[in-house]
Amino acid sequence: MKIRLFLILFFYIITLSAQDKFELFFDFNQDIINEKSQKDFCKWLAYSKSKEIVKIQGYCDSIDSNSYNKELSFRRANNVRALLAFNKVYLSEKLELVALGEDFQQLKNQSDNRKVVVYYKDKTSIKKKNDADTLVFENTQAKDLAVNEIKNTVSLLEKVNRAKVGDIIKLENLNFYFNSEKIIRESEPILSDLLQVLKMNPQLKIYIYGHICCNSDPNDVKLSYRRSKFVFDFLIRNGIATSRLGHRGFGSSRPIFALPEKNETERIANRRVEILVVKK
Repeated sequence: MKIRLFLILFFYIITLSAQDKFELFFDFNQDIINEKSQKDFCKWLAYSKSKEIVKIQGYCDSIDSNSYNKELSFRRANNVRALLAFNKVYLSEKLELVALGEDFQQLKNQSDNRKVVVYYKDKTSIKKKNDADTLVFENTQAKDLAVNEIKNTVSLLEKVNRAKVGDIIKLENLNFYFNSEKIIRESEPILSDLLQVLKMNPQLKIYIYGHICCNSDPNDVKLSYRRSKFVFDFLIRNGIATSRLGHRGFGSSRPIFALPEKNETERIANRRVEILVVKK
């Protein structure tokens, strides 16, 4: 009976692992999965411990411009990545994040085109133990999650959840191009993480503070203001009410390390974006 039970479990797991992708759907012009997909995602989570996510691909319908649809499909894919990370699903170190927009063979039903496809592989290995008939299922997922994106997402959520009104939280690894308010592509997930936190905490209100380094004039706040406004505009553009946000640039007037900085480590620490928790 025991062997039979293990064999049934064996064939059940093999059947599950044969599926290497699942789809999540969105309502029109939305970047958060719809109610039905939320239920489907929760069901899939029950079998996610042995899975490794290797690719997340976003799609859109053909309504609106192609450039807008590519941006929307990227937000969809990135928000799904954040959702997976928040639920501690293992993300591959070589994870691909792809935004196709409307550049694919569109289905006739437009709602079927508003989706994200998540590709994964099974990390469960099957061994025989001591040449016995008992099958042992071994989860090969690394115990230490080395994917920085997981750590960053969980860390931001934890910091916000633990924070009190008046606390200031640094947005780690949010980096900009030199002398510009445009963030580097590698930092885009950080903004999506912040957006996800605000959507998951509808009572949360924040101020966004920009800081720079390497400037001896503490009254020169133009660049830091533009950087804080860039984050502010991103959140507004993605559905966060203006009543929940504020922004301000402090230039170099609030350095962590005294000016002039001694090395690049100190310069990186000084040029930062922070959020002030105003209401929870």
